[in-house]
Amino acid sequence: MTKHLNFALPFCSWPEQDRQVWAACFTSVDIFDDTPGSHLSAATRQGRKAAYGQWLGFLDLLEPECLERPAPDRLTRKRIEDYVAYLRENCRDTTIVHQLARLFYTVRSMYPEVDWDWLYRLARRINRSAQPIMHPIVLSSDLYALGLRLMDKAKAKVERAAFVTKSAAVMYRDGLLIATLVEAPMRRRAFSQLRIEEHLRKIGELWAITVTEDLTKTRRAHEYLLSERLSKAMDVYLDRFRIAFPNAVDHDWLWTSIGRAMTDKMIRRRTIRWTHGALGAAVSPHRFRNAVANFILAADPQNVRVTKDLLGHASFAMTEKHYIDAAHSRLAGKALHAILTEMASGPKKMGCDHA
Repeated sequence: MTKHLNFALPFCSWPEQDRQVWAACFTSVDIFDDTPGSHLSAATRQGRKAAYGQWLGFLDLLEPECLERPAPDRLTRKRIEDYVAYLRENCRDTTIVHQLARLFYTVRSMYPEVDWDWLYRLARRINRSAQPIMHPIVLSSDLYALGLRLMDKAKAKVERAAFVTKSAAVMYRDGLLIATLVEAPMRRRAFSQLRIEEHLRKIGELWAITVTEDLTKTRRAHEYLLSERLSKAMDVYLDRFRIAFPNAVDHDWLWTSIGRAMTDKMIRRRTIRWTHGALGAAVSPHRFRNAVANFILAADPQNVRVTKDLLGHASFAMTEKHYIDAAHSRLAGKALHAILTEMASGPKKMGCDHA
């Protein structure tokens, strides 16, 4: 099968009509704007822009003269069938369903006078036959034990060398971000955007992480209170390991790399590297959210509903469908801390012999 990179047409190269209609639908200047996309988070708008740009990129690659026509006239069933075949050269059907759904919601907002139900039904039909990736089940207890072990190894390295080496700093940072993702299972974008001055604050001896509304899909701030154990580990990171990275003192991004802040893709690569090597399963940051739902379901099924608040969902139905209020998230965090504290004294009891 021929592999290619699905080309997305950048916004500046979109046809003038598309840019104008997009701006009218999805650009909000203030809170009083009442455009079709004004209620959407920045991440959702970006996802829809990317999906529409990919559709235009397909047309520009295979039928460029089509871009001169009115936008609704370009989107026909035959072209969508060709588009699906094009995407299948490089994507799974589950990905194609997401792309078609984003395209549907985008054009429905841009051209509400047109009946787009056929596009929605087509995406649903592909979804029914799509085979999802079967990820191995990984529990938060396994991930938490891995994070703690990496931090312990990093501290042992420092003791032997009598100073913080580059490898020790990287290992401690990676262990801390893995453990933090367990206690604060936020989305990868928000996790990578955390800043010390803006999103971290001390409450007594504990660190609290506030995910501001601009970083959440629900546009509601969310707060995680780290456990005593992890708060102490955060203190060590900020006081000793973080400053060992070159130029770390020049910025206040929480997760730093060599000379710059870590991107969300860098965080994903690091978590996948460690989890694949230690657990035999490559666990991306997003899979941490599934892990916490699976863990609480296995360890304390009566309290499984706390996962709704940990994951920042508006309803438990959303949590149930995809993964099994800031004040509520603190209560949920305490429930998770209690479970993790119980397993910390004897990880082998929780099935973590290998972690």
